[in-house]
Amino acid sequence: MKTSRFGWASLALALTVLWGGGPVGAEDGAVVEEILQVLRDRGIVDDAEYQRLAAKNAKYEAEQNSWMPEIDWSGDFRFRHESWWIDEDETGFDGDDRFRIRYRFRLKGVVNVNEYSDVVFRLVSGDEDDRSNNRTLGSGVDFDTDDIRLNLAYARMRAPSRWLPFPDGRAVLELGKVPIPFIWKTSGMKKGKDFMLWDNDLALEGGSLLLSSKPTELSRLFATFGYYIDDENSEAKDPHFWGIQAGGHQEFCDDFVFGARASWYEFRSIDADFNDRGARGEDAGGVTPGGGNIPDGLNGDIDGNPFRIVETGAYLTYGGFEAWPITVYGTYAQNLDAESSKEMEYLGAGAEDTAWGVGLEVGDSKKYAKLGAGYWHIEANAFPSMFIDSDFLDGRTNREGWAFYGSRQLLNNTELKLALFVIEPIRTGNAFSESVHKGDRLRLQSDIVFNF
Repeated sequence: MKTSRFGWASLALALTVLWGGGPVGAEDGAVVEEILQVLRDRGIVDDAEYQRLAAKNAKYEAEQNSWMPEIDWSGDFRFRHESWWIDEDETGFDGDDRFRIRYRFRLKGVVNVNEYSDVVFRLVSGDEDDRSNNRTLGSGVDFDTDDIRLNLAYARMRAPSRWLPFPDGRAVLELGKVPIPFIWKTSGMKKGKDFMLWDNDLALEGGSLLLSSKPTELSRLFATFGYYIDDENSEAKDPHFWGIQAGGHQEFCDDFVFGARASWYEFRSIDADFNDRGARGEDAGGVTPGGGNIPDGLNGDIDGNPFRIVETGAYLTYGGFEAWPITVYGTYAQNLDAESSKEMEYLGAGAEDTAWGVGLEVGDSKKYAKLGAGYWHIEANAFPSMFIDSDFLDGRTNREGWAFYGSRQLLNNTELKLALFVIEPIRTGNAFSESVHKGDRLRLQSDIVFNF
């Protein structure tokens, strides 16, 4: 008996429903295979098309029935030689010069849950210090084993583009232990050294909402909203902060790119322990060395008050010299609620509420080399010291100085990097003793980085 064209269309429709309507079980997979066989026997599809469809069906069935989800892996390994040359500081301390060798290992996995959701995690080397994934060779005796820690663990959910009212829009919600969303590389542009307020190794705990749009081919806008818990407290409100940032990038002609952003941070339910960690770092129970905040200066009360910080940043890149693009960049921040210390008023401690930095970057590490230099000035109460960069500033406020850096790609996914930091304290009175200690120094880092 002949089958009508309508009958073959019905078979094709059944195939589509079975194949595309949801997860395929063992029985459904067998039915799809039988339908494909019938289509080939009747001459509806040729042998080549049959083989292609059968292979596609087998792959899909295997993915659906697999107990282990597919994971996209990436990571890097960094080998570093680090040197310090320390001068006598204002307290009379004259430290010995120091040299050490370190490594950093990071392994990141992205698990695709469905079309709109992923789970992301990252394993890293290092100790408890949340601003460093480094491990120093010989830090344990007789070649003991090293620790691996969970540095990122979050769900990432994307809204369907048809839900968004703005052109070429993206909306991403991240929940868990998440990357810092308030730096240039998170918004898709890595320009200069963006480490004045946030150490890039930090991972925040809470939720981030990332919005972006491309109104034109040459422009991009973004906005970020976040809520993060700093310390879970069973007897009082948890110290936490809100962050809001908006900005954009604009290309002019073919050679100029301009980017700018503005940020607002509001820290609330702050307690005496938070202020103490900001003043004395791990000596006050923190997980990271550092310090520099004046205990009652960050927010006007040693026992804690809310405080607000504003930050702006911008860069301009000229790409007219193909192998040597030029970028100038700058950042400014102010703690709106910092106050002159009542506890140390007699020592002359003022509000110390401002931070700023400027820099210049030239070149491309994949062509010849990338070279850069910048100067930063971060007063004692400009930002909680627990969060600023630990390489450049030793995790301390009341510091200023130069950073000179360069990089060169040696082979595919292999890069040589050098950085020299020349640092000194801003204020040297007794009110600033935590940040003066070892404040005058040079620090040289020589890295080779393998990305995979």
